[in-house]
Amino acid sequence: MIKKKSVFRMMVITVLLGIGMNFHHPVTPTLYTAMELPSRIFGTSMAVMCFFSFLTSVFWGEFSNHIGRVKVFTISCVCYGLAQLCLGFSASELAVLISRGAAGAFSGGAIVATMAYVIDVSEPSKQASNLAVYTAMQSVSLAAGYLLGGVLGTIHFQLAFNVQAVWMILLGFGTAFLVEDSIVDPQTVKPRELLRTVNPFNSFASARSLMSKVMILFLIVVFLTGFATNCHENAFNYFLKAELDFKPIYNGLIKAVIGVIGLIANFSINLWIIRRTDAKKSLIVVLALCALTAAGALIPGNLTLFIAMNLAFFTANAVYQPITQALSVEGRKNNEVGIITGLFNAIKSMGNVLGSLAAGMVYDLNRMFPFMLSAGAFALSAAAAWTYWRCAKR
Repeated sequence: MIKKKSVFRMMVITVLLGIGMNFHHPVTPTLYTAMELPSRIFGTSMAVMCFFSFLTSVFWGEFSNHIGRVKVFTISCVCYGLAQLCLGFSASELAVLISRGAAGAFSGGAIVATMAYVIDVSEPSKQASNLAVYTAMQSVSLAAGYLLGGVLGTIHFQLAFNVQAVWMILLGFGTAFLVEDSIVDPQTVKPRELLRTVNPFNSFASARSLMSKVMILFLIVVFLTGFATNCHENAFNYFLKAELDFKPIYNGLIKAVIGVIGLIANFSINLWIIRRTDAKKSLIVVLALCALTAAGALIPGNLTLFIAMNLAFFTANAVYQPITQALSVEGRKNNEVGIITGLFNAIKSMGNVLGSLAAGMVYDLNRMFPFMLSAGAFALSAAAAWTYWRCAKR
C-alpha cells in the first residue's frame, strides 16, 4: 500500500488507537483488587497518568512541528505499549504509579499527534466537522476497546495487558509505513533546541503569545469539564467493581453501550450543533445537561435507575467534547495548530488529574461524593461557558 496523506487513514488509525488504549480499563480494577491495593489507587493512578499527560502535551505538540506528527505518533504508541506491559506485571503500588505516569506521558503524544494531523490535512471549512467525526471515532473505539478488554479479562486480566502492548507497538510501526506526514518540511532540531523543547515549562511559555481573555475563559471551561468528567468516570468504574462486584465483561458491555450512544450522538447532535448553531452558545446548554444528568446519578433508587442515569450522563458528556475541540482551533493558523492542540490536551489533562485525585479522596468518605463533585464542576463549567460566549461576542 502506498504511503500518503489522508484524513480517512488517520481516522482508521484513531479507531485502532482508541481500541488499543482502552483494553486495560475493564481489568485494572481487577488488577488493583488482586494486588489488595487501597481504594485510593483508582484515583491516584489515574491522576499520575493525567499529570504526566499534562506536563508533556504541549511539548508533543511543539515537538511534532519539528519532527512530524507521524514520528511522534510512532514513538508514543511503542512506548505506551511498553508502559502498559509493565503495568500488567506490577507487583507494588509504586510500580503501578510509575507505569501509569509513563503511559500518561506517551498517551498525550499519540492523542496530540492524531488530532493535529486531522486539522493539518483538513480544509479550513471542514475542520470542525472532521473533528466531530474524529471524536465519534474515539467513541466507537472506546466501546470496542472496553468490550475486547473485558472479554480478554474473563480469560485472565494479564492477557488484556499483553495483547494491548503488542497492539500498540504494531500500530505505531504500521502507521509509520502507511501514512505520509502532514508536516511537509519538518524543522531540524539542534541538541540545545531539543533540550529547551523537552522542558515542559518552556513549552508552556511558547503558548503565551496565543493567550487572550477569551482564550483563558475557554481554557477554564476545558479544565472544569476535564475535572468533572474524570471525577465521575473514575468513580463510576470503581463503583461497578468495588460496590457491585461486576466482572470485567460487564464493565466492557456497559462501556460498549456508552460508546455506541456516543457515536450516534456525535454523528447526529454534534454535527447539527457545529453546522447549524452558534457552537459557543450551544456549549452552555450541553454543559448544563451534563450537570443535571450527573446529579441524576445521586437519586436514591435501584441499580437499573443508577445505570440509566449514568448512560444519560455519558451521552451528554459525549456531546460537549467535539464542540470544545472544534472551538480550540477555530480561526487558528497552521503553525499554531501543534501548540494549540497540545495546550488543549494539557489543560484537559490537568483537570483530569485533579478530578481523579478528588474522586479517590472523597470516595472513602461517601461513595456518592464524587458524583456530587462532578455535577458541581459541570455547573461551574456551564457558567464559565456563558461568560466565554458573552466575551467572544464583543
